[in-house]
Amino acid sequence: MTRANDIARRQAADWFARLLAPDASPRDHDAFERWCAESDANADAYAAVAADHELARLLADDPMIAAATRKARIAYAGHGRTGGLRRYAALAAAAIVVVAAGAFAWRLYRDAPRAEALATAVGEQRTVVLADGTRLVLDTDTRLDTRFGGAARELVLHQGRIDIDVGRDARPFSVASGRGVVRDVGTRFEVERRGEDVAVTLMSGAVNVSLPEVAGAGEATLAPGQQARFGATGGIVVAETADIGTAARWTEGTLVFKERRLGDLIAEVNRYSTVQIRLADDSLADLRVSGVFRVGDQAGLLEALRTGWSISTKQTSDREILLLRK
Repeated sequence: MTRANDIARRQAADWFARLLAPDASPRDHDAFERWCAESDANADAYAAVAADHELARLLADDPMIAAATRKARIAYAGHGRTGGLRRYAALAAAAIVVVAAGAFAWRLYRDAPRAEALATAVGEQRTVVLADGTRLVLDTDTRLDTRFGGAARELVLHQGRIDIDVGRDARPFSVASGRGVVRDVGTRFEVERRGEDVAVTLMSGAVNVSLPEVAGAGEATLAPGQQARFGATGGIVVAETADIGTAARWTEGTLVFKERRLGDLIAEVNRYSTVQIRLADDSLADLRVSGVFRVGDQAGLLEALRTGWSISTKQTSDREILLLRK
């Protein structure tokens, strides 16, 4: 705040107190209007003081604020109903206390963490833009909490997968999931949790992955294209991703597999449907499959497996489809 603005703010508090006085005269009101007309800074300062007063009124039940204003009222009452200058000074002090209390309350309100729960159903994907500009893409059957305050931005991923494009903001950004914490350094990354197993894949920028509650677990700083994994036991395992260009294709509704195990493909596809695909022959799990499949297009996947990999299908119930060798 500049010195001129500081002076205007103090004068505004004085005017606020004077106009609250029971003996405020029409001459006082005229003088106040002239003061406001002298500059925009004066009018803005008075509006700010009035806004702080209103906030303090709304928070009047707060014990600390009530105690502060009570002292000012006692000081005013002790001077009696005579002695205009002293009475005015006491009122001015009361107004300043109210303004200070209002400003303090506003800082508490501004800095208090704000929590929000986000979730998707099975088969649903959802894009959410948070207040700081961070863009989240929630995959199927995902559940997380956001906690944003004046000092930090935090996400807690309980299950599922999220793609995170972090908004520009001075506050630190982190994601807690399982035993680990991912700290962002301005980037785009993904976090996936299945049970106690968590995978962090970095698309751009840099992130730091740590296990703060595990003594001697160390930490890892990822480069684009790297993935960190950790589970209920052990430490952090870092590896290169197969293809960073396809890692986030799920956010576009596409699953890309290149020479991946059929067992892995089925596990991924089953996340998007209440109708589950099962392998009648466990040896099918190691069959290598490549292809691009639409999220939720179970019929298209089954047709591709029948045509390209000589696999037959059998619907055993309204909730299960078996894969068999022809």
